[in-house]
Amino acid sequence: MAATVEIIDALVARLQARLPGLQVEYFPERPAEYRLNHPAGALLVSYLSSQFAAPVDAGIVAQPRTLKLSVTVVLRQLNGRTGAVAVLDDVRRALVGYRLPDCRKLQAAGERFLGQNSNLWQYATDFTALAMQVEEDEVDADPRLSQVNHEEHP
Repeated sequence: MAATVEIIDALVARLQARLPGLQVEYFPERPAEYRLNHPAGALLVSYLSSQFAAPVDAGIVAQPRTLKLSVTVVLRQLNGRTGAVAVLDDVRRALVGYRLPDCRKLQAAGERFLGQNSNLWQYATDFTALAMQVEEDEVDADPRLSQVNHEEHP
């Protein structure tokens, strides 16, 4: 199972490849201090949560995991082909159906207007991906075959 950080990294890489005209970065640790330095706008990627279903009976712990990820669109323009509304469509096209590491294809989960401040328009668009959380195998937990002797019998 891919680590959550690897999944987020893959999402960032996908957006960087598909939307090169925008800055793509991780959601800031101090959002109130965030400053947009790109002339057009930015896509801020964040991990929101995971929900775990009941374990699958397989002799080990294996639980379906639904990850929720978000892309915050921060743009200087609202409308038009390069505005926030159009970029929401671009982000959705880039991500819906994209397979993150060890996950099923991404699905759109919702969008919402976050506000307008200092001439910056902000929307969030959320996505879900289904993965399987499986217990790690303990090294040397079971006896291992270490020697094989072959004897022929007439």
